[in-house]
Amino acid sequence: MPVTVIAAPLGQRSTQIEVEADVDLGVTSRLLDLLVIHNRFPQRMNLAREGTTMTVTLSLAEGTSAEARLLAKMRAIPGVRRADELNAA
Repeated sequence: MPVTVIAAPLGQRSTQIEVEADVDLGVTSRLLDLLVIHNRFPQRMNLAREGTTMTVTLSLAEGTSAEARLLAKMRAIPGVRRADELNAA
């Protein structure tokens, strides 16, 4: 069952990031810790599980140009298979 957390109104410019990872609470915790370290609270977060794979989709308010560094750190988390920027809405 997907879980969605909405923390800000939709319609603001945002960066969409999709992370595909092993189903592991440690991965989820590390992703959230990384967002805290970078002071990037998601406007919207969707978590879906299918078998042994979970997909986390984040909408982050457009702010700094640090998305590339954030994506690189997400990709380095053990259990993360991919982390990609989807689009800017």
